[in-house]
Parts: sequence; C-alpha cells; structure tokens
Amino acid sequence: MRSEFTPRPYQGMIIDHILDTPRCAIWAGMGTGKTVATLTALDTLQMVEDGPVLVVAPLRVANDTWPNEVLKWNHLRGMNISVITGPEKERIAAIKAPAQVYVTNYEQLVWLVTYWGDKWPYATVVLDESTKVKNFRLRQGGKRAQALGGIAHTRIKRLIELTGTPASNGLKDLWGQSWFLDAGTRLGRTYSAFSQRWFQQGYDGFSLIPTPAAQTEIQDKLRDVCLTIEAKDWFDLHEPIVNDIMVDLPPKARKHYRDMEDEMYTELEGIEVEAFNAAAKTIKCLQLAAGAAYIDDTRKNWTETHKVKLGRWSRSSRRPQACPCWWRTTSRATWGGC
Repeated sequence: MRSEFTPRPYQGMIIDHILDTPRCAIWAGMGTGKTVATLTALDTLQMVEDGPVLVVAPLRVANDTWPNEVLKWNHLRGMNISVITGPEKERIAAIKAPAQVYVTNYEQLVWLVTYWGDKWPYATVVLDESTKVKNFRLRQGGKRAQALGGIAHTRIKRLIELTGTPASNGLKDLWGQSWFLDAGTRLGRTYSAFSQRWFQQGYDGFSLIPTPAAQTEIQDKLRDVCLTIEAKDWFDLHEPIVNDIMVDLPPKARKHYRDMEDEMYTELEGIEVEAFNAAAKTIKCLQLAAGAAYIDDTRKNWTETHKVKLGRWSRSSRRPQACPCWWRTTSRATWGGC
C-alpha cells in the first residue's frame, strides 16, 4: 500500500535545490530521504521538460532502492521506472520499455553510451553515489567515468549528484565530481590545476596535503551548486559515549607487537611473519594487539597471541566480564569498550 509523502523541511530544500539548479550536488547521508526527494523533483520536472531520466547507481541500489521508492509513495503513482541491469538481452528489453525513469548500474555505463552513440536520449542524469566518478581525469581515469564524461556537457542538460560521503578520502575526491557539474569552472579545468592550487606535496613525494586555506576556499567555490544536509542539524542526536579502557598486553604479546612495529617482522610459533610496507605493518600491529594474527597470505591460517581482549574490567569487581561488542584497537593497545 502506498503512503502519503509529507516532506521534511530539509527534503523541501533538496527538492527546491534540484529544481532551481540544473547541475547540482546533494550531499546527504543515508536515511535522510534524498531518494524520494529527488524522485519528487524529477516528477515535477516531467511536467515541463521532455525526455526520459537516467539514474546511475550501485547495482543493489539500482535493482532495489529506486524501484521500491517509486512503488512506496502515492504521489509517484504515475511514474514508470525501468531497470537496465542483468544480461544484455534483458538490458535491451528494459531500454525499449516505456518509462519516465530508467535506472542502471555504473558497470553498464560504457555499454550504454556505446549502445546509444549519437542518439543519447537522457537529457537528465542522476548519479547516485557520485563518488563512483571521483577518479575522472581529462586524459585518464576510470573507463566508466570517461564514457560518461564524453557526453556530460554535450548531451546532458541536467545532472544531479547524490552522496553522503563526497570526500571520504579527502578534498582531492571533489575535483572529478565537480567537473561533471561545471567542466572545471569552479575547481580548475584540469586535475593538475586543482592540485597545484590547493595542495602541496607530502613528505613521501607522491601524496597530496591540502593547504590551510583549501577547505574553506573549496567550500566557497562549490557553495552555489552543492547542498549539504547533516542529520545532526535536523535530528536530536547525541554523540556516542566512548569508554576507553587501558589494558596491558602480556610481555610475550607486547614483544611481538614491538618487533613488528620497529622491525616489521616477528616470529609466531616458529613461523616468520613479515610486513613489506607501512600499510601492512599497521594491519599486522592491529592484529597482534587484538589477540590473533594471520601467519600467511591465504588469510586462513592464524595464531593466537593473547586473550586479554576477551573480557573487560568492571568498575566494581575489577574482574573480566564478557563483552560481545567490537573494540577499538590502537597502537597503544587502547580499547574502546561498549
């Protein structure tokens, strides 16, 4: 049974932003209702703009989330949706099916662009989880983003990006997504221009470190096209309570940890365990601090190093108690309890 849609205040902001900004980004986390807000805006646009809409999303989201949202709400009763996934024969049938909204997954972008060629029919495109195109570059980058980039500013008039984590790996993630909005007008025509303006080279010689002014300046550049919705601004949410409990590792376990930390090598039950780079060393240290470590590359064989993680100290008895929760582990062997 369909439900009546009463938009929350921030969902009204999302709808208005999409209607008022032909090429825009909505940065809103899971559970904020950005999918139904986007569909509502698209339903309104169908009254004044001709042509079908294409939604590109991760496979599971394309198969389930978007079709289910259309079926869930009463005001979307007149909207037909066709899902272009699966074997080629099924994809072609879905393309030919009459619908207002077509949904596909990112893996099909190259095929879809090739299929349509110069007859690309989707003037409006929605990129759900737009970080999938963050690696776009003018002369390199992923094939999917390259395929979409070839028509992004010639055949697509309206583009909507949706994501809750636009910069999960730092500000450098923003250029590729921004390019699909304005072809580099705000953050630089090329990635090199972007990185030279707002980043400096790290001590390792290849990583990029944002300059002190990068965060503020980049936000100001994108302010008119990006709408950010944070749950903490609209819901009565409290910060999680973290209880840090210091635990001393047994001497033998601590020696294994120190050997790995200092030498990137230790010996467990007569088997040599070695880390070949800093990232692998960090992972091995986490395993040793947690109480068990893999002893080969198959990730099937492991050995136990200690059991002190299996309990936590109560304030009253100071005796270990069973704790089914996940514990944080750091290089100082500090574990956050539940």
